[in-house]
Amino acid sequence: MANREYNTQRTCGVWLIYIGVIIIVSAVNGGNLLIQPFIFGFGYAVGFLLIYVLPFLNRKLAYGKNTKFQDKMDNITLTVTVILCTICGMFIGFENVRLVWLSILIVVGAHFFGFYFSQGKLMILLGTLTVVNGLLGLLIPSIPFLAVAWIDGALKMMIGVKMLFNRRHTYSENDSLHL
Repeated sequence: MANREYNTQRTCGVWLIYIGVIIIVSAVNGGNLLIQPFIFGFGYAVGFLLIYVLPFLNRKLAYGKNTKFQDKMDNITLTVTVILCTICGMFIGFENVRLVWLSILIVVGAHFFGFYFSQGKLMILLGTLTVVNGLLGLLIPSIPFLAVAWIDGALKMMIGVKMLFNRRHTYSENDSLHL
């Protein structure tokens, strides 16, 4: 039975809260585009820079560094996500913006499963909930896209708050998911 530490879980929590807000704000201002690309892109870039690239926040929140394995899994997950989102745009096209954005939300939801290795079981919960939310938006066209975006953002913020206020804990593979 191996133990795994999730040293950067609180930093990830801040990111999820932040990106949840950005998704909601960009969807509220999306108009015919559904998600306003400038707000989303600019917000994403600024948040990523402030939360992950510049060392200040991570130094305050992280209990230590990820292992090489955790970093490798994170990098693989991010690479696959970028490839899949690009494929969504290439094969779906941009004539049906709802289909493109829902597909991207589903891919992003699925990408949380890869972060299990560095962030823990809350990523499995978040991935499941966001994928189901995106699939419901896809399968039930009468659900307004704005509702799907609000739910997506809210799920990220709720899990982010849980992660931000988690105390340092070493998880064993046999631990159950405690919310």
